[in-house]
Amino acid sequence: MYKEPKAMREIHEIRERMYEEMKNMTDKEQLEYIHKGAEEAKKKYGLKFKKAAPVK
Repeated sequence: MYKEPKAMREIHEIRERMYEEMKNMTDKEQLEYIHKGAEEAKKKYGLKFKKAAPVK
């Protein structure tokens, strides 16, 4: 049988946790949850991003 690499197994575990956390949220709630997590990560790691130009 195929043995899944550790990195792939970790990705699947993360996706499963995210699904469980967000499965009962509306689309709007999911976006807010993701944006909040992104802001926390930016602050925690001191990340700075430039806004992308709007797509025309």
